[in-house]
Amino acid sequence: MQITILTAGSRGDVEPLLGLAVALRDQGHHPTVVGSPDFAELAASYGTDFEPFGPVLPTYADNPELVELVESGNMVRFMAYGAKTRKQMLPQIIDDIWRATKHSEAMLYKGPTTLYGYSVAEKLGIPCADLQFFPVTPTREFPTFFLGDGRSHGALLDRAGWWGTDQMIWRTMQQPGVNRQRREVLGLPPLRTNARVLQDRQGMPLYYAYSPLVLPRPADWHPRIHVTGYLPTSAPAGWEPPPDLARFLDAGDPPVSFGLGSVPTAQPGRLVDAFLEALDRTGRRGILIGGWADLGRDRELPDHVLRIESAPYDWLFPRLAAAIHHGGAGTTAAGLRAGIPTILTPVAVDQFSWGRRVAELGVGPEPIPVKVLDADRLTAALTQATSDEGMRERAARLGERLRQEDGIGRTAELFTNYLRTAKAPAAH
Repeated sequence: MQITILTAGSRGDVEPLLGLAVALRDQGHHPTVVGSPDFAELAASYGTDFEPFGPVLPTYADNPELVELVESGNMVRFMAYGAKTRKQMLPQIIDDIWRATKHSEAMLYKGPTTLYGYSVAEKLGIPCADLQFFPVTPTREFPTFFLGDGRSHGALLDRAGWWGTDQMIWRTMQQPGVNRQRREVLGLPPLRTNARVLQDRQGMPLYYAYSPLVLPRPADWHPRIHVTGYLPTSAPAGWEPPPDLARFLDAGDPPVSFGLGSVPTAQPGRLVDAFLEALDRTGRRGILIGGWADLGRDRELPDHVLRIESAPYDWLFPRLAAAIHHGGAGTTAAGLRAGIPTILTPVAVDQFSWGRRVAELGVGPEPIPVKVLDADRLTAALTQATSDEGMRERAARLGERLRQEDGIGRTAELFTNYLRTAKAPAAH
């Protein structure tokens, strides 16, 4: 079948789906990943068909207003900004999505902003399924991943948090843009009911691409919902580490890495200072990963610290003593699979909850929100991560078990089995 995999976001939102596309191709399907034009070259390295939609991403990462909002952790303001930005981009987005998906025979889409794929599937009369990297389905078993610090605040407040999350996703991220798409491009009637409720009624699959060893599936979820395991990424075929990175790794004890991935920050210098001071206090070597925050750019670093722009985490992390990062779902998965202690410095959204899970599992210290990250806190966390033998053993055991999972194969199998009997979304 001609399967479209529709996704929006940064590299961490796209690359795991390229691996899934390869698995579907190996089963005889013809998958095409549709995402930001930034990732056409990355898709080519996987040998995967790719179609772009929307504008390139770095322009938004360089936006001072967006950087301030991300760092504030204020989800209400962040969602309002996102709604305003999507309204400006919407004509291009909905046209691009229809152009890239109108020949599909099946659809798999990721994330709330790509609910546009749900309506395309209805228009085309084809089956579809949803995939997410962190929980967005209400449950009584843990608090929402979208708001707060990842801690439970009692049953009543946790339930209110889930209700707020559900309404916020539907009313600000989904309903306005999707109904404009349905009216202006697809000629369909508007969705008047929360799409999650409709999908429950239809039994449309939802695949949560994280490990049940890290976050077990709640008993109160609809049977359509599956927790399939992580979708690990891999170094592109023929990739070799840059010579300076290979030499640095061979020159001494395993270093500690620090990076924020695709998360921008207004104060990169403060964070680099804290990292360098923590390394000095603990006698550790370090790798500074520049990322979108440009950590360490135009700065002279000591000999025991190497700056790199990026490297495949599945290759780099197993060679480290510990990894310090923002706690994005994909980066967290890579650290846990590597079997090393992880220190999370969350910035926004699900990162706080993954930090809480890492600490609860005993495979990393308590998370340090990036807003309060300093040398003292980071030194204490780094000391614990590198000297607590129990933590290191738990991290190694969990990593070994996670590497035995096959989230990509499981997701591909479930989706392929669904397609044999699937029906298209019902008209509304």
